[in-house]
Amino acid sequence: VRDPASLQTLASSSKVIANYAGSPFMDKALPVVQACVEHGTCYTDITGEVPFQRASQDLYHKAAMASRALIVHACGYDSIPSDIGAFMASKAMRERYQTHCESLEMVVGSSRGGVSGGTLLTAMELMTGSEKYKHKIPSWSYNLVDGTATTETQQEEHDTVSFVTYDQIAKSYVMPFFMAKANAPVVRKSISLLGYGCENNYKCGYREVVAVPNYFVGLTGTLSLIVGGLSILFPPTRWFLTQFILPRPGQGPSREMRDSGYFASQTFATGTNPKNNEPVTTEAYVKSGNAGDPGYKATAQMSVEASLCMALEREACREEGGVLTPAVALGDTLVKRLNQSGMEVGIVGRQNDDSANETLVATTQTAHNKKAA
Repeated sequence: VRDPASLQTLASSSKVIANYAGSPFMDKALPVVQACVEHGTCYTDITGEVPFQRASQDLYHKAAMASRALIVHACGYDSIPSDIGAFMASKAMRERYQTHCESLEMVVGSSRGGVSGGTLLTAMELMTGSEKYKHKIPSWSYNLVDGTATTETQQEEHDTVSFVTYDQIAKSYVMPFFMAKANAPVVRKSISLLGYGCENNYKCGYREVVAVPNYFVGLTGTLSLIVGGLSILFPPTRWFLTQFILPRPGQGPSREMRDSGYFASQTFATGTNPKNNEPVTTEAYVKSGNAGDPGYKATAQMSVEASLCMALEREACREEGGVLTPAVALGDTLVKRLNQSGMEVGIVGRQNDDSANETLVATTQTAHNKKAA
């Protein structure tokens, strides 16, 4: 990625470049994006680095529109389940009730998987303000959407809950989701570009939470997140963790973990039925199926399918290029390919849907009971 001539040669002879050279992407990937934009070559990666995505958008979006290059970041577990789940739930709201979404919420269910040392390093650099992230942005939550980040809306919107609470939509106790700060800006960009909401798209709120079997499980998990976050922010404990506890860059979960891992999430869209002015809800789900653990195998599968959308079915993707989200650039084409690859993506309650009646709360409760047994 540091050889401009090689990048030019690669971009000029490719339909799509799938970039996995990150940890972090911020100091490596922008030249790759530039080469793709210059040659009209599509691009995917698996970054969860919102400042990098903002930099890419500011630098190359207009040029990508002109060259018809689709530049699609966040094509792994960050943030395809979030983005496609919201896309499907909002689509169901329009199809069933001919109305817009007033809010969207992704509820993370039972999951199992590992984390790579490179991902942890990037997360710690983001949390501690590394010099690599010099691209200044006004607000974490709204920084991928131009002209919409006002002080008032920033205060009204939350990426996740602040503590354990009972969620009336999910009918379950929920706790904060630590990846929401990476996913929510991507989904809000899709909300803005695809018009999930009404006149002002930011009336359509979005957040992500984790379903838990009961309050005490949620309390334990939340306290663990707080302790872990403080340990990373405090230099002595951060040094100890990186030297003796956490995996280093290049290290990750075992093959057994990668093969046996899984994830499931459900996205709820709420709105008002224009026929009777009653509240209505639609639900979409994204499940790993045979894809494996979320951070490695499933991320590889999702990102490859995103790339194949553009390599094999470019005419079915968004015609206009740009620095876009998976939902905006690929939409139903990606949903189709994910299902064909062995994952499960759909709308709850749709006819002939075998997964329609399986709720995440039940999945989470079953997993908890198995652990207890």
